[in-house]
Amino acid sequence: MLRRPCADSGKVGLSVTGGLWLFGIGIAQVALWPRLPGLSTALCAVYFSLVLVLLLAAVLVARRGYGRPSKWLMVRGACYWLLPFLIGAGWGLYWDRAALDARLPPALHGTDFEVTLQITSLPESRPAVFRYGRGHGSGSTALDVQFLAEVESAEHAALVGQKVLVSWYGSDRIAEIRAGSRWTMRLRLKRPRGSVNPHTFDYEAWLLQEGVFATGYIREKALRPVLLEDGAGLYRLRESIRDRVTAANLGFGRLLRALLLGDKSGLTDTDRKVLQSTGTAHLLAISGLHVGMVAGFFLLIGGYLGRLLSPFGSWNSRLLAGSGGLAAAAGYTLICGAPLSAQRALIMTAVAISVWIWGRRVASGLAFALAVAMVLLLQPLAVLNPGFWLSFLAVAALLLCYSGRTVSGPDVFHASESRSTLAKLLSYVGQYIKPHTIVAVRSQWVVILALLLPSLLFFSGASASALLVNLVAIPWMGLLILPSIMLGAVMPMGISGFCWQFADWQLALLMRFLHGVDGRFPSWQWLTAPGWWVVGLALVSVLILMLPRGFPGRLLGWCMLPVVLAPALPWRSQEPTALSVTVLDVGQGLAVAVASDDQYLVLDTGAGISGGWSAGSSVVAPYLVGEGATEIAALVVSHGDRDHAGGAAGLAEVLPVSEVIAPGDLGARLAGTFPRPTTSTGCTAGERLSVADLNIQWLWPPASPRVDGEENDHSCVALLDWRGVRILFTGDISRKVERRLAALYPDFAPVDLLIVPHHGSRTSSSATLLDWSQPARAVFSAGYRHHFSHPHPAVVQRLSSRGVKLSNTADAGAVRFLWLAGSVVPEVYCARDSGRFWRTLGPLSECG
Repeated sequence: MLRRPCADSGKVGLSVTGGLWLFGIGIAQVALWPRLPGLSTALCAVYFSLVLVLLLAAVLVARRGYGRPSKWLMVRGACYWLLPFLIGAGWGLYWDRAALDARLPPALHGTDFEVTLQITSLPESRPAVFRYGRGHGSGSTALDVQFLAEVESAEHAALVGQKVLVSWYGSDRIAEIRAGSRWTMRLRLKRPRGSVNPHTFDYEAWLLQEGVFATGYIREKALRPVLLEDGAGLYRLRESIRDRVTAANLGFGRLLRALLLGDKSGLTDTDRKVLQSTGTAHLLAISGLHVGMVAGFFLLIGGYLGRLLSPFGSWNSRLLAGSGGLAAAAGYTLICGAPLSAQRALIMTAVAISVWIWGRRVASGLAFALAVAMVLLLQPLAVLNPGFWLSFLAVAALLLCYSGRTVSGPDVFHASESRSTLAKLLSYVGQYIKPHTIVAVRSQWVVILALLLPSLLFFSGASASALLVNLVAIPWMGLLILPSIMLGAVMPMGISGFCWQFADWQLALLMRFLHGVDGRFPSWQWLTAPGWWVVGLALVSVLILMLPRGFPGRLLGWCMLPVVLAPALPWRSQEPTALSVTVLDVGQGLAVAVASDDQYLVLDTGAGISGGWSAGSSVVAPYLVGEGATEIAALVVSHGDRDHAGGAAGLAEVLPVSEVIAPGDLGARLAGTFPRPTTSTGCTAGERLSVADLNIQWLWPPASPRVDGEENDHSCVALLDWRGVRILFTGDISRKVERRLAALYPDFAPVDLLIVPHHGSRTSSSATLLDWSQPARAVFSAGYRHHFSHPHPAVVQRLSSRGVKLSNTADAGAVRFLWLAGSVVPEVYCARDSGRFWRTLGPLSECG
């Protein structure tokens, strides 16, 4: 008689699924650690000893634990469940630590290196811009170009084999800068770093995920770059395809390049806006949708090919179809540049096709867990990417909704031979197409429901028309546009031109449809990110709504909607009376957000480039929306320099601005670029303004026709007073204006916070200003180790010697000062002090 019971396949599958989930969780949770320990010999010895002990215990219990007391079952369970988690945690720690260490050492930041490198991405270009935002002229052909490259040789051995993100400013050699080309050039390299602000994109985390060793730019004056050879292999193939698409002179060739090659550099602001508004931006993000559609299309082609070949021999039709689908998916992933999102999708597709070829019935939960574990094994930092959560949550929602269900229609064409063909067709439509249409609608509804919370958390909003639009756009893209684009890429020139012209025609119709929907239906809604208790309640509600019909209490899931969408309602809960002043991290620029009684004042908007990146739309607006702002009561632009005024138009595109205030006629000029009508006034010395409980007194500039707002010394200087708390905003004034202020206002009382003038330049922050204002705290807004070297050491020393508490956005990220009613000492929060292991605080970080 056998002592060991026959293992139940369901229990084994459940055990394997649980182990895979624990392995994946073990990897993923390391990315959330606030700090990573060094991989010392002692730590490695302890880890491997623990894994070995658990492994031996698991083997011993497996051999001798059957029929023993329940304590053996507990030991076996502990071993089986703890071991995969521990192995995953070890792998995650090793990988994350290696990624963290594989960055340019701080001591080499800003150093020039002569390197030989190969361009590994499609170069992206835009019209060249000078340092202060002035173009090269209407007739100039100079371009700013950016690309990824792999260093082949360098003066410093640590650079060899590393990935660098390179910018080439004002280049007139765009025809030579091609994927795969090899160059010798001189680079000024910087340690990967990005601005850190609440509710905004974490650029530094993205660089870490991409494995970028350093960022930098070409020092063309020090050494003219030398082209060694053109690209070859896959790099040349991608460039040739882009050249073919460009030469076809298609109306929507920019969208075709984005779908085929992942090249979004040609997208216009209008394209991006309508895609976001209609909830279809994911259609241009190379991910599971695209890879799955390509694999499915060629899987179908392979299946038909197998049937055609079956009379000529014994063919494994599943193997042929699956191999064709997987090969097409892999080829598409390579052609589009193999971004991390496409790699994740390829792994999931490979798992699904492999299970299908195997021909064995595998639980959907097991296949899903295997895909998650495989992705995390190869990309442990994928959990930091919103695409990871959006992809897997969408799949999980569909699995939960349709697990154990099938949708089929009767064979109406053979059910009754006596019926007419029209009757059979109508029966087919009613009994087959109708159920599948219902499934499609329900699937889209389930996916939108599942992705509502991630959309609020990651993007601070959601599209109200996404359900309607995606019901049309997804099959349109998958059945007509993507297949024709892919066929055009592999067919000879004449046929490819026809395929791409057809795809271009369909893209034109699709974009016309999206523009029509955007103009007639509710579109993108900016919403405040919910609190964690709301997230928990909404998650439970979503899970309940996805359960099968008839499940007890299923309708209670609808309680999610009023809770999550509460920020969109016209009334708000009463918040404690407080003043919040946040100096945002916008690099070498300035942007300050002030909030009092749900009224928002913005002082400067950071940098911005026409048709390019804008701190106003990328940093200031997401922060304000995340904090609950629906409009800006007043926008103050101190003067016209791009690092202060450049983001104004981008900010106004997202949030309505009631009034813009700037020196001279600068406000009127800025208001003319806003999408909504906005009044403008000047910031003339002696005038006052009130925003809720906040009183603003303008101290500078004086009324004068010579003030046009374009000079540093024309900057608005404002004193903000909130219940006795005083903040001094100074723009980019120089010592000359500082002396004038001290003379004009001799009885000026000490301030609680000084926004240091001109980013801490040595031409400002004189002893006269500091003795006159007597600040308790001061904050610099400057770029990390910028070539301007702000703040100047002499200015820092001057402030420190007076006992002023200092913060610098370059060291601390965004700095928020919060005064509660009756308090004179603020609570200070630093964005870099937020428990992320890749973020570090610098010396000027007075937090807490």
